[in-house]
Amino acid sequence: MKLAAFLFLFCTLLQRNLHAQENPFTGTWQMNFTQDGDDSSFSVELQIAEPEYKTLYPALLKLQHGNFKGTYQLLLVQQSAGQLAISRNKYAAEETPFSLGNWTVVLNGSFTRQTGAGGIATLIANRIFSKRYGMAMPALMGYSEPDRNNVMRLTDFLRFAPMELKKINALPWRSASTRRLLHSHQSPAYMGVIDSFYTNNSKAIIRFLENNKQDNDSISLFYNGKTIIEKMNINFPVGKRELVLDTGLNLLILFADNYGSVPPNTAKLEVTLADKRFALDFTTPENISATFIVAKIFYYPAKLPKEIKELLTGKDIADKIGQRKTILIDSIKVEASEITLALWDDAVDDGDSISLQINNEIYFSGIAVKKKPQFFKVKLFPGQNNITFMADNLGSISPNTAVLEIIDGKRRKSYMINTNLGQNNAIKILYDPGAQY
Repeated sequence: MKLAAFLFLFCTLLQRNLHAQENPFTGTWQMNFTQDGDDSSFSVELQIAEPEYKTLYPALLKLQHGNFKGTYQLLLVQQSAGQLAISRNKYAAEETPFSLGNWTVVLNGSFTRQTGAGGIATLIANRIFSKRYGMAMPALMGYSEPDRNNVMRLTDFLRFAPMELKKINALPWRSASTRRLLHSHQSPAYMGVIDSFYTNNSKAIIRFLENNKQDNDSISLFYNGKTIIEKMNINFPVGKRELVLDTGLNLLILFADNYGSVPPNTAKLEVTLADKRFALDFTTPENISATFIVAKIFYYPAKLPKEIKELLTGKDIADKIGQRKTILIDSIKVEASEITLALWDDAVDDGDSISLQINNEIYFSGIAVKKKPQFFKVKLFPGQNNITFMADNLGSISPNTAVLEIIDGKRRKSYMINTNLGQNNAIKILYDPGAQY
């Protein structure tokens, strides 16, 4: 009897402890909504992943109405204990039978978590309306006549309809995409996270830049999970402040609390490190009508850790690739989840060096192209995989050339890689686990 009582008490305490440790946002949230005069209901599902540094939440939004189905990747950023700010951009991973284009931006603002009757948790959307979003919206006349009404209903729903999602489970969204959304050079679309910065000096100076508009915009500033400025009217900004950086990653997040009397928010925060300067600026095209801007600052006084070197190397490669024209040389299908890339120079070993970007996620930098082949194993995701080849230099004989062989089990296919300082090469590889090739 005593043993049974002990086990009951132990299990009760364990269950309470696990419940206490459960992240209040992570999991699946759902709702259905029917508007007057509409035969079809709106179905919404929001899957929220585990957060990075208890602050940045990658998420997947699924929207369905009539024959329309859309799946969108976005980023949510914790602004308070019960509030998540919504990224301006939502990347369309899949839409059928038509695309909403940039209309998803009107779901803009934040989600507030509440607990209702019976302890059921809900997320309630609070929109921040704007007169402009800094991006072109699709014209209704561009859609076929049968789709036009559905487009109008969907955009009105995202902009105006009450959105209250109930928590269905606490299972986090798990996908290779969750990590990509957290880094500017890997994300398929800009999610409000600007470039990562590295410094070996422990101090950062922040100050708000001059703003000529008198429209009562309000902002809040978070640093490493703490509020350092709350609901400040940018017409009356604070002076310079000094931040002491923690060793490792530091998160600096500027939130737009509102858009004042003349939307959108126009706050500009300048950040000065020992050797660089950058701004969190709501007036730039990519941040117009955004609800947040995130800066990642890495501070290491001595040796830079390997994983940070890889992150910064990846960013550097991605920046250079984005500045050059990319030529697609082939699209192929493979049957294995892992392939091997072989690279060599079949002519004169003239000092050529190239870098690779795989799925905006994996980077091989500074590969010297020599007469002897070098081999690289690459794991593929189901679906389309992209490999981009970038010239680091032109060697002693222009252009930068190499032979590439893709080894898929017993099958091999060869290509001539021809790159220069203005042109990349790319190959698209489709991996379908269920297909027979």
